Amino acid sequence: MLRSLPIGLAAAALLLGVLGLARMLVVRVDAPDLLVREVETVSIQEPPPPPPPDEPPPDTPPPPPALMEVSQVPDPSRVPIPKAEVPMDITLPVETFFSDLPPAPLPEPSVVRRTPSPVAPARSNPRPAPRPTPPPVAKSHYNVSELDGSPRLLRHGSATFPPDLARKGISQGTVVLEVELSTGGSVSVRRVVSSTHPELVSAARRVAAASRFTPPTRRGQPVRAIMRWPITIKK
Repeated sequence: MLRSLPIGLAAAALLLGVLGLARMLVVRVDAPDLLVREVETVSIQEPPPPPPPDEPPPDTPPPPPALMEVSQVPDPSRVPIPKAEVPMDITLPVETFFSDLPPAPLPEPSVVRRTPSPVAPARSNPRPAPRPTPPPVAKSHYNVSELDGSPRLLRHGSATFPPDLARKGISQGTVVLEVELSTGGSVSVRRVVSSTHPELVSAARRVAAASRFTPPTRRGQPVRAIMRWPITIKK
């Protein structure tokens, strides 16, 4: 600790010497003294405006032209009427004027006769007589939609279920037939439309042949009809 004390003193002395040397090296600059004087201000008056230019005198209109004497010019379209120098007395009586000659007769107006032009006889175009409406042709067969009502089944035929289908485990099937109904209601098969099993066609035909419907009618008259009849055959 005693050794560091002289080192600190030496460092402090060195620092003071550097500061003193720096003050000696500062250059002093002599600044000139500024002299302030009071300046008196003088206001300058504005010059007067220039006088306006002389305005030219207004244009005076020229005097109107003097009227010359106009003499009366006679109108050439008017005929001069002579004036009587002797005064006329309008109160004197006027004698009635008679003529010995009779006036001429007035001409008769001429009548223009026009000959009527021949008129062509009107041609009569007779309208053709309306053709009689032919009576409707009676059909041999009618659809169910053209009948007075759908025929009702009165008697149903019977048939045996095919044993071959029963052995296969089939218990029922449907056959659609196109049949013709007579005027008495009997049934006749026209064709087979469809079938679920061909083995059922013959059985369906036997059922249709043994069946009977109410007679089909159209406008109250018995007619023949064609209809499709699905027949379901069960075991």
